[in-house]
Amino acid sequence: MISCIEWIPKGVADPNPKRYELSKAERELLENDVQDGGDEEFVTDDEEEMDHDNQDTQEAPNEKSAAEIIASQPVDPSSLPADLRMDDYSDDDDNDDNAKQMDIGSLLIGNEDTGLGIDEDGNVEDDVIEGDSDKEDNDDDEDVDDDEDDFEDVPDTRDYAPSDIKGLEAMSFGGYTGQADFEIEDDDEEDSDAEDTNLRPDDALVVVARIQEDFASLEVNVYEETSGNLFVHHDIPLPAYPLCLAHGTINSDGGAGNYIAVGTFEPGIEIWNADILNALEPSVILGGEDTSDTDAKWAKSLGGKSQARPNMNKRNGLKVDSHTDAVMSLSWNTIHRQVIASGSADMTVKLWDVTKASDANGGVAATLTHHTGKVQSTVWHPTEGTILATGSYDRTVAIVDARSTSSFKKVKIPADCESIAWDPHNPHLLTAASEDGSVMCWDVRKFESGKPYWSFIAHEYGGCSDISYNPNIPGMLATCAIDKTVALWDTLNPTTDTTSNNTTFQPIPCGNKDMNAGKLYCVSFYPSSPWLLGCGGSENQLALWNLESEEAFQSRFGSRVVGVVVGDSSKTRMGDDHDENKEEMPQEEDFEAIMAANDQAAAEAKAKAALDQKKKGKSKKKVHKKR
Repeated sequence: MISCIEWIPKGVADPNPKRYELSKAERELLENDVQDGGDEEFVTDDEEEMDHDNQDTQEAPNEKSAAEIIASQPVDPSSLPADLRMDDYSDDDDNDDNAKQMDIGSLLIGNEDTGLGIDEDGNVEDDVIEGDSDKEDNDDDEDVDDDEDDFEDVPDTRDYAPSDIKGLEAMSFGGYTGQADFEIEDDDEEDSDAEDTNLRPDDALVVVARIQEDFASLEVNVYEETSGNLFVHHDIPLPAYPLCLAHGTINSDGGAGNYIAVGTFEPGIEIWNADILNALEPSVILGGEDTSDTDAKWAKSLGGKSQARPNMNKRNGLKVDSHTDAVMSLSWNTIHRQVIASGSADMTVKLWDVTKASDANGGVAATLTHHTGKVQSTVWHPTEGTILATGSYDRTVAIVDARSTSSFKKVKIPADCESIAWDPHNPHLLTAASEDGSVMCWDVRKFESGKPYWSFIAHEYGGCSDISYNPNIPGMLATCAIDKTVALWDTLNPTTDTTSNNTTFQPIPCGNKDMNAGKLYCVSFYPSSPWLLGCGGSENQLALWNLESEEAFQSRFGSRVVGVVVGDSSKTRMGDDHDENKEEMPQEEDFEAIMAANDQAAAEAKAKAALDQKKKGKSKKKVHKKR
């Protein structure tokens, strides 16, 4: 099963990913080792080997070498065992065979006829002696024949292949036993490995949260848009089933990178570096189980300095201010890039500062408790970094100002909230999908009225599980559902619905497709391409839909394509600003000012109504009944 997916914009991922990266604890342990060693210099293996060689060659003048000691003590060959007397060995194989036969025959003396040419008294029979003499005569004849053979006049017609001298030297042929003066290079293998792992500029990266039986993992997939190839680049094992993902570019020390935050059935939030091929542990964990005591014992056992144990919740062993149940939703702020919002099954929303994860409070900036059910969705506003939208199983959608956690607004929806999304091209529009298949959109400037800007039933069977706006094409909305289909809608020019008593607008349906991925749980547009979307579901397969070849969508949306979203790799630190981009973009209305003005107007209207009611009560006269 694929529970969620997250695209990585172009320009964010490292084109040359690393195999491994030292964790913070490992770096601290190495630093402690260096400090404990004082002023000792780091010595490589080659230098250490050279030092040993120099020590071996620099012997004391009065000491003798091992060869000299052995040469000064000659050994009498006759005192050695027979099998070690090298001078007594014969080069004649026939003599060796005869000697062995004689030795074996001597063991059988005294037996009956053995058939070995030895009589009962142990004497060699005459037949054997005659046979040996005949054999010697034959050997002499063969020697004469060999001398008579002369091939000097016969021409040599054999063909020889050219000799590979370096190859023979490498295999120690021709008496060469030293090291060849060349090295066998394996550049081809290294180049092949680099080709497999390095990323190309046109590669599209999508992170998939996959669950297969009892194994859960993150898979970084590469899609080659030019060829249509899709393959898994590398994967990261997870300790629990993943429920949500969020992509960010800031790590715990404030440096830029390519990071994926993962929410699971556990109360902790793991942040992984997506540019590490063989990642063994997350870069940082927000909340969750407090393992500081175990980490301190481990560091102490390795000779490191144990750190003070931070405060923890004594009741359940969790870090202070951690979620106490599964993390169901995550949203990484694109304006304040170190801030993450999380929604949990414990009915709370928490705001985290990644750069302060090592503080006593674990990086928790605020805890919101405005919902009375599980928080299924959290989404930051695309342009206003302090406005957060949340959706819950208490059948409400809320808007919160992160600067004042007590300031929020709510609207009711007909069923449990499954997903919410801001319209990136109309930032004042907020859309939510419900379990009953309905999709509703509100103008947040009139949010308190509760009346939707438009609403419709997107999927009648199984409800709507996820929604996504195309960041490159205004008005293109995608929805997916348990009915195994993805549907596309045009929200830019909604039609008028006059069938009900209340006149509302409805998006225009543009088409749907069975993605052959089972029941669909997630859908998302690729931010760096206007025509690519991905989805995942129960069939454990990532399904991609390239709309570029669809004539119906090209004719309706082709003229609306705007600038493609690409990650800015020039911003290397958390404090980098977006002033240049802001100057180029057209000025939009101040969203926060409108929200504040609406709040002030609502407060003034409420105070005025209360005052009028009070005056009305005073003006009433007491009625006396007639007797």
